[in-house]
Amino acid sequence: MVVASLLATVALQAATTPPGGVWQDDYKVNANGNPVKEPHMAGTSILAHIQRIAYGQFMIFNPLPFLSSLSIILLLLSGLPIKRTDVSVVCWLCLMGVVFMGNVVRLCVWVLRKWGYLKKKEKKDSDEDDEDKHEEV
Repeated sequence: MVVASLLATVALQAATTPPGGVWQDDYKVNANGNPVKEPHMAGTSILAHIQRIAYGQFMIFNPLPFLSSLSIILLLLSGLPIKRTDVSVVCWLCLMGVVFMGNVVRLCVWVLRKWGYLKKKEKKDSDEDDEDKHEEV
């Protein structure tokens, strides 16, 4: 149980704090005010910026230990030896179904945005928001 909990914690921590860390600043223009070749925003993954393929693989494979440890925790909490195997299997399948459907919805939204059926996310310029806050004060 302890090992499964530890695996779940580590997998979740790796997703919230990606390898290589995150950018601490916005870098859109250089010191002269000219746009830079490769801009980045604060809070985005450094690894995703530098090695897109490796980061994509990390984001695909990182949920596997998380989901497997959650499955182990569910099985351990249900009691071993499992007397009601059918109930445990149904609970596990429902949990996996919810996770799978969430990913299917995300994939559909991504494809619809890519093909132009949905509007792309509007990016708020954080500088404009900061100016509005200062004007109100």
